[in-house]
Amino acid sequence: MAGQESSQTVRLTLHMQDAVDGAILKEAVEATRQRYPYHQVRLCIVKDERGVEHYAFDENPQPWIVTEGRQQVTLLTKASNHHLIAFAWWDDCIALDWFYPLTDGTGAYQILRTLLYEYCHRRYDSGDSREGIPVAGDIICVEELTDPITLLRPARITPQQVPDKPKALNLFTDAVVPLKENEREVINIRVSESEMMERVRSCGATPASWLAVLLSRAVCHLHPDFAVGVPTISLAVNLRKATGTPLAHQPMVGSITIPFSQELSGKSMEEQVKDCRQWITLQTHLDNLQAYYYGMNDGMEQLEQVPSLEMRHQLVTEAHQALRQHSTVSLSYVGRAAMGAAEHYVREIQTEATSLHAILVEVSAVNGAFCISFMQMLAEDAYLNAFLGELHGQGIAYEIVSRHPVQLARIADFRKE
Repeated sequence: MAGQESSQTVRLTLHMQDAVDGAILKEAVEATRQRYPYHQVRLCIVKDERGVEHYAFDENPQPWIVTEGRQQVTLLTKASNHHLIAFAWWDDCIALDWFYPLTDGTGAYQILRTLLYEYCHRRYDSGDSREGIPVAGDIICVEELTDPITLLRPARITPQQVPDKPKALNLFTDAVVPLKENEREVINIRVSESEMMERVRSCGATPASWLAVLLSRAVCHLHPDFAVGVPTISLAVNLRKATGTPLAHQPMVGSITIPFSQELSGKSMEEQVKDCRQWITLQTHLDNLQAYYYGMNDGMEQLEQVPSLEMRHQLVTEAHQALRQHSTVSLSYVGRAAMGAAEHYVREIQTEATSLHAILVEVSAVNGAFCISFMQMLAEDAYLNAFLGELHGQGIAYEIVSRHPVQLARIADFRKE
């Protein structure tokens, strides 16, 4: 639920090889909108038979808004045509802003794939293949439209037992540098995809497990005595696997936690990666993901029984505060951007988002580069520098391409609009 402490909005920015043509972008956005009818919605409130209010989506046939400049429009207002999604452009950048309950990173990347194809096809009179890219006029299959929670739940779910985890280090209470509770900065880091993947493969890792270990090692560098808790990574996982619905457009993200014990601190990178991957494998077992997904939805159904929207918002806010205690750093790797043949027009992708954590790391790979968006609510760079030191120690050259305060679209109280 959005509120003053978290807008629940995300910004993805494509940095292109050339200056953006705003007029062409508007045409491409309109073509993209036609491909995703289920994202053409506005927020509304409906009442059940008891008179209890619930949020819902309603159709919104108005165009998506495209503005010039970094400044976002406020979603759910007239300025955004009351949509939950909007676009902006400036210099060589194209940005997508959206409300996270609409879709997750996987869904947003689908929108960007379509947009990039539609834009480059017009901008460059490009003959690049559209293979694998959703475009207007496609027959939208049932699997793409279906809400996974409406499908028949498995008759038997037997999750694998996960060992108890030690107390996690909480940077909101035990960081070695001052917090900036109401401010978040993003540092965008670029590394060679081939160089990083060579090192990832050499120690038996995946990009996600390798980065999780590097972040844990960086935190250990600043908390070597483990006195107040164990560095623990919260790793985002795609729950579409759990429901067998790879084309689902709804938000389908969960998380697992990976502790980094004191015993691991003196071991080799390969041994640390092996331990990390064991935690990942165990928690992403199909039955564990199913238990997570259906448990999460059962919790939401219980929340919907609370008689007022305001009370639900308060309960979610309290739950978010409690969740901070279970991990140290949040990491999300959606995977390769897979933008199709038009990907060569993109230099990098940058992400800006809110998080329950003092440090959030969002990672993507596009056109030969890993793009790491390191977001922190810290007044000094101790943890950033420790992470960069770990990259250097692994023989990975990096470039800090930009840093600035996180800029996110605001969400309006649409009832007052």
